[in-house]
Amino acid sequence: MSGRDVGGAGDVGGVGATPPLLPGTWRRPVLGVLGGMGPAATVSFLDALVRATPADRDQDHIDTVVLGHATTPDRTARLLDLSQPDPTPYLMGDLELLARLGAACAVIACNTAHAFLPRELPLPLLSLVRVGAEAAVERAREHAAGRQPGVRVLATDGTLLSRVYQEALTDLGAEALLPPEDGQRAVMAMIYDGVKAGLDVPGDDFLALLERLRGDADAVLLGCTELSVLAGQAGERLPRYAVDAQAALVARVVAEVG
Repeated sequence: MSGRDVGGAGDVGGVGATPPLLPGTWRRPVLGVLGGMGPAATVSFLDALVRATPADRDQDHIDTVVLGHATTPDRTARLLDLSQPDPTPYLMGDLELLARLGAACAVIACNTAHAFLPRELPLPLLSLVRVGAEAAVERAREHAAGRQPGVRVLATDGTLLSRVYQEALTDLGAEALLPPEDGQRAVMAMIYDGVKAGLDVPGDDFLALLERLRGDADAVLLGCTELSVLAGQAGERLPRYAVDAQAALVARVVAEVG
């Protein structure tokens, strides 16, 4: 459904019968951004959204409410160990808050968080996972020459364990390819020991890892917002076979909300 997971609040332009908490000066559809997971990734998403929005003045941009809930428990930690704190109440509470504020739809600037979402949500969600998978399959088909396209998924251990991307790619007719164990360890190190730790990751190291892990895949899907940070830093050096889920989501937001 165009990357949208529809909850119980209705489509873009309204959030049901309850009067929104935002004052009447917020007249246009409002985008809710659930972020802080991690903070650098949220800043990267907002920066990309501003850059992608056709605008000649401040007032041409998308009205946005951002929740930077950095204390949300680590999503991968919970998926790997059920004794760890559960982020679900945080995620659902924040989505409910965005709905009450009057957001027409929401995005979550964290791939792994999507593994915790129930089917019914308090407002429409533009799914980072679904939109990213659609963009990756479209790019992969350019190289597949009529055969089933293969997409290498680079994401956290938790995202891979949850199978949200594998299921989305399979649903779209593609084969989901995972990195080998040593490659996955390198991906996790860039995410947690690099971007999340606030350290610089050399662009050459990031691009070399993409090339190393591509293998025979038709496309490589960057399914972690910390990898999106690195993709943004790479700029035009990012190879065409690499598809950034966050960049795909930004394009969809501009098309549907802007």
